[in-house]
Amino acid sequence: MGMRSRVVLGVVALAAFGAVGTAPAQGAPAAVGTYDEFSRLDQRSAGQFGTGDSVAGQWSWRTEPSGEYTINWEVEEPENRERFRRSADGEWLLLDGWGKKGHTYYEQRVTSEKSGDAGCGQMTPIPSEGGRQHYVRWNIPAEGYCLDAEGTIQEEKGGPEIRFRHRQVWSPPQPCSNARFKDRVCITQHEMWWDDNNHPYQKTLDRKVQLAKGLGMAFRIEQTFPQPWSAEMIRQWDY
Repeated sequence: MGMRSRVVLGVVALAAFGAVGTAPAQGAPAAVGTYDEFSRLDQRSAGQFGTGDSVAGQWSWRTEPSGEYTINWEVEEPENRERFRRSADGEWLLLDGWGKKGHTYYEQRVTSEKSGDAGCGQMTPIPSEGGRQHYVRWNIPAEGYCLDAEGTIQEEKGGPEIRFRHRQVWSPPQPCSNARFKDRVCITQHEMWWDDNNHPYQKTLDRKVQLAKGLGMAFRIEQTFPQPWSAEMIRQWDY
């Protein structure tokens, strides 16, 4: 996404730029659903979002032979994709990077990650998994939770390093509706992003994104920074 053009939805970079039924690890909170049920990342699913009949963007998921889940947000560049994989214990979805493999691909690696409660209190370190960002829990807990990651972004063949911070609060399933799709159930991601990509280190994004069970990404988007903007899902299909 254009140094990850940051209209990446449900996953991160505007100016800067999960197996079903896996049992929770011992001590993990009881699950009230799984991320794949809401994102539909393991299906050849797609959708469009915008306002009324005006399309602002489109997304599509694909599972690669490697087992990675990849999502595209640019119709004109179908191989420009964000790449995710399951963690070794199956409890997390990890973000590797985005772009076009073998052409221009940005690897994102964390140097610090913490998790805590929905108020971003009681934050504790998350053990590293090859530096890939713990993006979201696969098994959705009944209570909201906070993730705070810091690290660097660099094109895989070299180039300048971009410093970033990505803070997310994930909320459990709640009733939701939009103009086209009524009486649904959604999880919500509230994300904030900071980076120093061609400018001093600063905040570049603050928004909330809903994912609807059985429908997928970008069900509703409410952005408050860098400027107010909103959109919602207007079409969804499998291909």
